[in-house]
Amino acid sequence: MFLFVITGLAIMLTMIGLVIPSSVKISRGIIVDADSVKVYQQLSDVKEWGQWMPWVTADEGALVQTSPVTNAPGAFFKWKGLNKNNSGTITLLSLSPNMVTTKYELKEMNDSEGGFRIRTLPNNLSQCEVQWFMEYKLKWYPWERFYGIFLDHIIGSSFDKGLQELKNYLEKNQNTNS
Repeated sequence: MFLFVITGLAIMLTMIGLVIPSSVKISRGIIVDADSVKVYQQLSDVKEWGQWMPWVTADEGALVQTSPVTNAPGAFFKWKGLNKNNSGTITLLSLSPNMVTTKYELKEMNDSEGGFRIRTLPNNLSQCEVQWFMEYKLKWYPWERFYGIFLDHIIGSSFDKGLQELKNYLEKNQNTNS
């Protein structure tokens, strides 16, 4: 009897898991008081990311490595936390003046793709909107599909923190360079 109940529960969880979408789209945005060219320069060069990348700034002892070429497709930003148990690699896939696409390889997570969109605000050319996005593909396992329900909150909070740090960094440098 116990075996039938466990088997039935496993089948039911698997069926529910199959109904949950197979990918999660995470997106956060912020308005930055900087022109889109300056924002693009910051986002398209991985050697600049250590100034605002949330997984690095949250861990002052994080070890960071970048590729020799830092502003072209294939360039990567790699980190390993010392105080926090995190690590990962983000690789540039493509660059255009209003879009930077990336591949994410984060510790204990599936590889995923995403990036940054940059849009100049029509009513103010000295401001732009930066959107950080990721599409995370889930495996068919029921526990992974259920995990996907919480992924927006987990990754999204890091995106929020990183975008705020990017904004602060760009606006501080904008004011000192003016």
